Amino acid sequence: MHQSKPTVYLIYGDDEFTIARIIHQLREKLGDSTTADLNIQRFSAVGLDVGALEEVCSAIPFLSLRRLIILEHVEHLTRDKTWVDSRSERFFNFLENIHETTALVLIEHVDIQSNKKLEGYKTRSPFYQWAESRHPHRAYLIPCSTPKGGAFLHWLMEHCRDLGGEIEPTAAHMLAEFVSEDPLLADQEIKKLLDFVDLSRPISKDDVERLTPFHGQSNVFAMVDAIGLRQGQEALRHLHILLEDSDSGYAFAMIVRQFRLLLQAREALDDGKNPDQVLYLPRFVVEKIRSQARNFTLKDLELIYHRLLAIDLASKTSQASYEVELDRFIAELSA
Repeated sequence: MHQSKPTVYLIYGDDEFTIARIIHQLREKLGDSTTADLNIQRFSAVGLDVGALEEVCSAIPFLSLRRLIILEHVEHLTRDKTWVDSRSERFFNFLENIHETTALVLIEHVDIQSNKKLEGYKTRSPFYQWAESRHPHRAYLIPCSTPKGGAFLHWLMEHCRDLGGEIEPTAAHMLAEFVSEDPLLADQEIKKLLDFVDLSRPISKDDVERLTPFHGQSNVFAMVDAIGLRQGQEALRHLHILLEDSDSGYAFAMIVRQFRLLLQAREALDDGKNPDQVLYLPRFVVEKIRSQARNFTLKDLELIYHRLLAIDLASKTSQASYEVELDRFIAELSA
């Protein structure tokens, strides 16, 4: 008996690493990478043209059984009064009629770190309610909450094993502290450390101390300062120093992390909160991020973050390189 595939995948949470990995897994299911790239398109809910999204989702896949369409930041739709008042009905009708040859991924970036926040999200999100209560056979729900504390340590050690290696508990504790429990940065560091030990022994505390000084952070701060002040040449200078000292993927991960922290700080400031309440970092780091966040509006940071995710996707699908795209990205921001 034929079992229908989900046409809508709702990914919700704040774990960017896991979200990116899920997107990668869905992409691999499209088959050959050459034709897969022709069947993938990405949209942002910020300024969304629903008509264009509908047209893409109704197109026939090219030499593949399915198309993969990704819609980022759907939480912004519910903040748009015109969408809530006049366009939401059209959007949900569209979701109900997506053909099985299309997999539409809705990514809702939300904080679900506690049971209270998770339950609040389930109550407020029209996308979750549509998927869970009304269309469980058409939709697939995927929570992605960034692990914290003991859960992050467990994730870090498991991820190390998934990559074919091991890490000592004391080394895992130190690495977690270095990367501020950021899975994206942790992934980059683990790969570097596993290469160093050549998978022949567990990663030790000494290895972490030797290879993970987090020396590039000062250049990231300086680069973001220059972007905020629209000093393009200075921003590019710090970017190039960072790229000289670090692998491009690692440098990119550090930049993504910085703008994610700025986005969280800006949201807290706009809500009248202290960034200390959302950023679990040393005080001097929080103060620096608070200062930088004042140079950007929330909309600026949302657009920047979306642009970075697009760069990541293009780089991972061999459509561009981190170095070239980051140069262009900073030139655009500093203009």
